[in-house]
Order: sequence, then C-alpha cells, then structure tokens
Amino acid sequence: MEMVELIAGLAWDPEIRGFLAVLTGIVVLMGSVWLLLSSNSGPRLGTLLSLAGFFGWMAIMGSIWWIYGIGWSGDGPVWEEIEIVEGTEAEGHLTFAALDEANGLHSEELPSAFELVSTSGEAARAEYGDDWRTRTTAGLSNDEAALLTELQTAYAEYGPVSVEDLTDDQVAGLSANEASELAAAEQAKNEATTLSELAAVAPDLIDQNSELLGGWTLLSTAESGEAQASAIAMILESGDFSFGGQGEFRVLDAFTIGGKQGLPDDPNVFDRVWTKVRMTAQITHPTRYGIIQLRQVTEESITNLPGQAPKRPEVDPTEPMISVIMVRNLGNLRLLPALVTLGSLLIFLALCYALHERDKLMMARRAEFAGAN
Repeated sequence: MEMVELIAGLAWDPEIRGFLAVLTGIVVLMGSVWLLLSSNSGPRLGTLLSLAGFFGWMAIMGSIWWIYGIGWSGDGPVWEEIEIVEGTEAEGHLTFAALDEANGLHSEELPSAFELVSTSGEAARAEYGDDWRTRTTAGLSNDEAALLTELQTAYAEYGPVSVEDLTDDQVAGLSANEASELAAAEQAKNEATTLSELAAVAPDLIDQNSELLGGWTLLSTAESGEAQASAIAMILESGDFSFGGQGEFRVLDAFTIGGKQGLPDDPNVFDRVWTKVRMTAQITHPTRYGIIQLRQVTEESITNLPGQAPKRPEVDPTEPMISVIMVRNLGNLRLLPALVTLGSLLIFLALCYALHERDKLMMARRAEFAGAN
C-alpha cells in the first residue's frame, strides 16, 4: 500500500513527472542511438560518434537560440531605477536630479499639447482659410500634406471644443445648458492631453530640437509603454509615496536620451541600409536614460458614489511633479546561447579531431598489417 501511495505521489507531482519524462526521452531516444552505434562499431567508437553528433546538433541549436534570443536565454533588457525626483513649476521639475543629463530637460517650460494644437490650428487657418479642417491635400507637397493631415487629426482629437463642434448623436436629447456642459467637459478633457499622447497622433507637431528638451527626445505613449509600466511599478514599490494604487496618479510625459542613434528624419532606402549596418557594426552600446513624469490626481476626481459613472481623473496642480529617472539595462539575453553554441562547437571539434586521429591510427596499423603479409 505504501508503494502505491508513493507511485501516486510521483504521478501527480508535475516537477518530478516532468523530470522523469525528460529522463525517459533521453534514455529511449539518445540511448537507442548510442546502443545501435555501439553494437555495430564498439562501445568506445560508438560513444565518440554519439557525443560528436550530440554536440554538433547542440551547436546548431545554440546558434538558432543565439540569433533569435530564444531557448535557454539570459535576462532581457529592462529599465532600472536611478532616482525619483519631485519638483514644481516654480523651482523646476528636475532641478534636484543628481543625473547631469536630466538637468538639461526643462519640462516645466514646455507648452501643453492643447496649446500646441490650438496654436498650430490658428496658423493653419491663417494659411489655408477657415475651411482648413476639411481642406484636401491636393496641390501640397508631401511634407505639407503630411503635416496638414496630422494637424487635422490632432485638432479633431485634442483641439478646442464648442457646442457647434459636437455631433448630432452627442447633443441628441440635450438641452442648451446640457450641451454647453458637455462641450465644457470635452474641452477640459482635451486641455488635459499630454505631449506623449499628442506625439502618438501628430509627431510632426513636436519640436524634438527644442532647447527646452536639452537633447532629450519626447516619446509617444506607444513608444514608452514598457518604460511607463516600469515607472509605475517603481513608484508603487517605493516607500517614499503613499499611493494606494495606480488610479491615484496619472502618468504624463516620457523622455529618453542616449542609446544607439536611429534613423534620421524622413529616411530613404540608403539611410535605412546604412543605419542597419552602422548599428550592427557598433560594438558598444551608449548608455540610454529615460524619464517618466507623473502627478497625483485630485481625490474628488477619483471618488465615485455607487451607481455613478466613473469620473475622469484630474491632475492636482498643487502637487509636485514626480519624475522617475531610469537607465536601460540591456541584459544578457544572448550570452547563454552564445556560450552554449561556442562550448558545444569546441567539444564537437575536439571529438571530431579525436575521431580523425583514431582513423589515422587505424589506417597506419592496417598499412603495417598489409606490409607484414
């Protein structure tokens, strides 16, 4: 009875069962190959042939792991915390940052996304007329057409909102006061748009060469997803803040500096090929930093009564700006596959050399035997 219980325990333990399955596969598959070779050519030669085949296969498999970063791989790239800095508009968001590169970013002086859209809309109205929002791109150059299309999209998404801008579906069944309140709510939502959100829709409206950025690059929400997730985790795990959850603050803008230089603006085929070759030939990886800015939201905007629709979280302007400064750790994703490939290749070559020396010895002995006869 005790043996039955032991066997049942082994059958239901996934770790032991998995180990036994792998061990059985090795014994049955690899062992059967070794048995066939040993029975036909002898145990010593069969063992050499089996090991040479195994390590040759491991070198091929390891090279595939090495190229694609799969299989038995190392640690992937991650963002690591350097420091978390607080600052206000008056003193500067990053004035107290210890990282020298962070001191060149003056995010407190950057215009808001709503101001950029409104200013660009006024410039487009002055150039193309009052119907610029519905104007086609006929007769415009490629750059002008792309910029106008982005501006039309950004203005529709994040521009000023009046009652006239509301659709028929939005104002259906509403009184004049209710329609005005809805327009005001849409206006407030657009005024809270971040620069990273605007960069995802209209990147050409962002002046990446602005002196206020100090060499930093503004990232869109699509480009900064991993960095934002890392910054949120760092804030929640930090003991310096009393945030009970992600809903108590709002992630704003993301910036980065350093790293390998990518494609230039408006690249052609030659630029893409040269960038690929240059980045491949560049052995060292310049240090890359990232900054994620966030701010606490007002308690009133996240306090919802039962049965009511959730409110839109509003940033509290009286709270300081929190900047999470991080550095990119590239990890060692391909180091382990590289070691497996090189180690297996060396063992494979050593075994092949041993087989070659054995063949030379056998041929010499056969020649001696033939000469003696």
